[in-house]
Amino acid sequence: MMKKLTARINVEFRFDPNHKGAPFTLDGVHWMNNGEFMEVVAKSVLGYECRKDANTPYDKGSDIEEINASVKSSRATVVNMKLADTFEESMDIFFERVHSTQFIYATAIEDEATLYFMDAPQFREFLQNWAGLNERGFMRLKATSGKMLKWLEERC
Repeated sequence: MMKKLTARINVEFRFDPNHKGAPFTLDGVHWMNNGEFMEVVAKSVLGYECRKDANTPYDKGSDIEEINASVKSSRATVVNMKLADTFEESMDIFFERVHSTQFIYATAIEDEATLYFMDAPQFREFLQNWAGLNERGFMRLKATSGKMLKWLEERC
């Protein structure tokens, strides 16, 4: 069974829709896209330092090393390279090589974040239902939807 944590977002941030592609900032200087922001939010909610990791390769490290977790969110790229020609082969290679043992899908509505915690078999099932290959052959998640959230909730 998946675990779920809902908590208030406890970091001060600013959202500026005019800052295309990276509309979130904590300090007004460094701007983040949604995935980077959700990683920082997840770290903050879990009590870790609120910083974006340096894009560590999926087979070398984790977004939250302290708990060996990868953080993903709406429309996230699962791995930033083509692993194989088919989605199933790409997933096989991904799970053979991935460093993380825990996967967190993070969402936010206003000032509240929800984190869904998955192990590798659960994340694989999540990917089978909510991901595919993009035009470059990278594994990418679909946008968060009501159906996706219902699917996650049913497994918590």
